[in-house]
Amino acid sequence: MIRVAMLSQWHVHAVDYARQAKAHPQIGIAAVWDENPDRGAAWARELGVPFYDDLEAVLQDPAIDGVVVTAPTTQHWMVIGKAIQQGKHVFSEKVLALTAADCDAIFRAADVHRVQVMLSLPRLSYPTVVYAQHAVAQGWLGDLTLIRCRAAHDGAVSTPTHPQGWLPAAFFNVAETGGGAFVDLGAHPIYVTNRLMGPARAVTAHFAHHTQRAVEDNAVVVVEYASGALGVLETSFVSHGSPFQLQLYGTQGTLLINDDKAELRSTLIANDQWVSPTLPPPLPSPMEQWVRSILGEPSPVSGGITREDMRNLTLINELAARSHQEQRRVMVRDDAASSSA
Repeated sequence: MIRVAMLSQWHVHAVDYARQAKAHPQIGIAAVWDENPDRGAAWARELGVPFYDDLEAVLQDPAIDGVVVTAPTTQHWMVIGKAIQQGKHVFSEKVLALTAADCDAIFRAADVHRVQVMLSLPRLSYPTVVYAQHAVAQGWLGDLTLIRCRAAHDGAVSTPTHPQGWLPAAFFNVAETGGGAFVDLGAHPIYVTNRLMGPARAVTAHFAHHTQRAVEDNAVVVVEYASGALGVLETSFVSHGSPFQLQLYGTQGTLLINDDKAELRSTLIANDQWVSPTLPPPLPSPMEQWVRSILGEPSPVSGGITREDMRNLTLINELAARSHQEQRRVMVRDDAASSSA
């Protein structure tokens, strides 16, 4: 049994991860820590476990094997770093850290202390994205020339029941988030396109403030890849009913994904007619992948989440933030693009 401490209920997915952990036969929730003691104590009572108001104390508990980090994004580096120093395995909400250099430091520390670090990048396990990787690998699209990926919702839109939107107010506090829609919801287009398109060469960000919050609630980022292809990454907190969309365009085919449906047209398939392919089964969830890595299973999950996925998610976020701040196209430096993982 892997005994875990839940570290903060700050993020909206904290409850989801606690539910996944409770449902997993090899995980037991043993404690809660929260930077907000009232919130944390209430959550601990709900889960029926002890509450710690001291992060160091919970991390020094020898009965704790791992931690699930859903603290404010700007605290990830500190919380994850301290957990690793105490020999705890880490499962974290996106992003791992706010700079690629900090991600590298986390991985080096994890190697020294022999712990497993996993970031929740769930769409890499979805059948549609697994199929997209297969279609690219088979060459059915030819040379990829453009990718478009969109993840959006209406979390910042005012309604009679939620005048400020249904997202917690903390999601608009840059001191806690490190950014707006792009660093949180925009993570999904980033890590999916990174996986499909390979190394990036340059990034140009366009951030907007529809609700006039301190952080962006609407964003489009254009990524230029080393292959010469282009990526259009879209996210928003002010879009009602927007599906998850993934579109890949190449010299010999097009793949269109809308939520859980896929359509393919290729000069190499079905006489260049549109087809609705049979999708593969999903890969194990990020939490299941984490458990397997902790248990040292000899065969890692093929196509599973890698350190490169985790680091490059932060890298694109870091460059997009710089592009917005400096109002310019930002090149990926060779030293920034190369992973030490």
